[in-house]
Amino acid sequence: MRRLTIEEVHAQKIRELGLDPEALDLTTPEGLAGALRRAASYLCPCSATTLVRAVVRPLRGLVPDLDKAKELVEETLEAMISHGDVLEQPEVEDGTPTARVLLYAAPASFVVRQSGLVILLGVTADQLSPLPSEFERRIQYLGHVRRLSPSSGTEDLRGELCQLGLFELTSDAWLKGPKPSAASQAVAASDQALDVVLPSRDIPGLQLLDPAKPVRYYRGRWTEPKAQTGRFVARRQQAYGADLWCYVQLTNGQPERMIDFPKRGSRWRGCDEAWHLQMAIDAQRDSPQRFRVTPSGDAVVLEFFSPAPAWARRRWDAIGEPVPSAGSLFAYRIPKTEIEEERRFAREALWLEEMTTGSNRRGAER
Repeated sequence: MRRLTIEEVHAQKIRELGLDPEALDLTTPEGLAGALRRAASYLCPCSATTLVRAVVRPLRGLVPDLDKAKELVEETLEAMISHGDVLEQPEVEDGTPTARVLLYAAPASFVVRQSGLVILLGVTADQLSPLPSEFERRIQYLGHVRRLSPSSGTEDLRGELCQLGLFELTSDAWLKGPKPSAASQAVAASDQALDVVLPSRDIPGLQLLDPAKPVRYYRGRWTEPKAQTGRFVARRQQAYGADLWCYVQLTNGQPERMIDFPKRGSRWRGCDEAWHLQMAIDAQRDSPQRFRVTPSGDAVVLEFFSPAPAWARRRWDAIGEPVPSAGSLFAYRIPKTEIEEERRFAREALWLEEMTTGSNRRGAER
């Protein structure tokens, strides 16, 4: 019996996960995502710790640094939960949700983009993949994301995937973002919540996101309360842990009322609610936040100058690849076939304005 080398073990296990051993191994996000999906198919429902342990333990002796490998597995799992391959839900006992959170394997499903591109989601319980080999060979793997492009303009991927037993999700059901609304409605909803709370006179460590500052320099918009009057997205200190996000009313720099983000019952993070509200505030002030589209070979680079909620980043993670970009806060390289859908999403869901050719020549405002 011949003893396999470490490289041969990597290649064999990657091949068993349906991936390309010539391009990937068990230290890559693509390989670890495949291993996590496979482990989830027979372990879920389970805790995140259990799922991570199931993937990390077999790597002992196969990776140079097991602690770093564990960190990457945890990061990949977190991305898969955000993406929708694995679901976080409270454990239910006797029909009642408990405080314990478990991971559940999402059913094999898909989202179809306007261009025809399919984003694959979920886990198959009884087999590695529900797709036939001719589809498997065409899957594009990038990190935790799996994409399938139609081979021709006439191929009905939606119909074929439904026949194979996959569930189709709408983009709204997948992203779980807020319902589309006018910017004024979003601001009014937070204003109404602020109107009914008791006064909050003492708010230590308050920092304001000043809507009067240039929208293309996010870090420069943060300021301390001085003589401002109005309502502001803000952060405040707490005794332990990271600063909290909030919405605060000030008169001559003195706090009067405040609500914390996330609001009670919200499914989003505090920063997601705050950033989305600031987008609405800027749009209502006729100074909307910006995005920029620049050519990049057979693709385009989509650039943003302010943070975006996680449910927006999720769609860009699924269709593009993060790239460095001078002068913007973050950017994605995406296929040209996807840009029109993203232009519409940025305008309608985030109230952003596309920079014109003239403004493209100028650097970010400082």
